Amino acid sequence: MSDRQQLRDYVFGELLPLSNANRPADDASLFDHGLDSLRLMQLLVFVEEKMRITLPDHEVTPERVETIDSIVGWIESHR
Repeated sequence: MSDRQQLRDYVFGELLPLSNANRPADDASLFDHGLDSLRLMQLLVFVEEKMRITLPDHEVTPERVETIDSIVGWIESHR
């Protein structure tokens, strides 16, 4: 499974549960769909533990976690 699909499944299946028909595009703001600081921390733990990617804390910025596209790009920069 691709990083993108694994991330989408987790975000929209567990963090921000939405049916497939209601899931936003990968360039849509996750904050507009309910992502908050607690869920963001859960997302970062998921990426590190399940996807086995270490994302440095000092790199966490709103721009890097705004969308699925931006998170995937950030993950790929650390592969």
